[in-house]
Amino acid sequence: MKNDIPDIGKEYVEYMSEETKKSNPDILLYGSTVYGKISSDLDVSFIVKRFDNDEYERIKKLTIDFQKQHKMNLDDEVPYSSKLVYTDADVENMLKNTPFRKVNGIYRITPIEKTPEFLSSKEMKYRLLLNILTTRSLTLQGDDEKIDAYRQKAWDLLVRIIISYNELSEVDLEHFIQLLYRDEKTDRDGEMFLGYKTNIKQKQLDLEDDCERTFDRLVKNGKLKKQPSGKFKPSEDWER
Repeated sequence: MKNDIPDIGKEYVEYMSEETKKSNPDILLYGSTVYGKISSDLDVSFIVKRFDNDEYERIKKLTIDFQKQHKMNLDDEVPYSSKLVYTDADVENMLKNTPFRKVNGIYRITPIEKTPEFLSSKEMKYRLLLNILTTRSLTLQGDDEKIDAYRQKAWDLLVRIIISYNELSEVDLEHFIQLLYRDEKTDRDGEMFLGYKTNIKQKQLDLEDDCERTFDRLVKNGKLKKQPSGKFKPSEDWER
């Protein structure tokens, strides 16, 4: 996917090269910038083996300076501490434990609260990470094979969460996609739910394509069974 990287992403990697040449992090570009909306803020995240506070502060300052130089919007409603730098341990922990807790064996997706406490919480940080890995984020630099493995695991987790949260015995693909956009229990959607938006047509098409590919893969892996009705049923031995 490197050929699809917009110029602003290439410029950012070059701008950060002095800071990142030793740690060689994975850098992911996500959000509307992937689709050419360079007037918005730069949605970018680092995945590193480890980092200290000084490294984080340098990355944060450089990222903010880069956006200012390009007259991009600065969006710090969600603090940079919740979205800019993740460790590989963060990713593994999110994939293993999910951003959501279980109650009586069922995942509960808590409502987004636009408070400083919630937006800076580990739950918010992991919710963002799950969204980054299940949308068409671009690897600006790093280990494509590792990131693709993370993406597959994130999609597996997302399917389990949606089926469990909505207490579905089976689901069709179209309904599943609708459940990503809007919570039928609370009517919350977009950034107030799981972060999937319908604001860019190509983004919608990409999400539909990724859902279809994921369901096909899960059927091949025996985790979903396609019914004669065309709906998909989780296998009994797949944790929900």
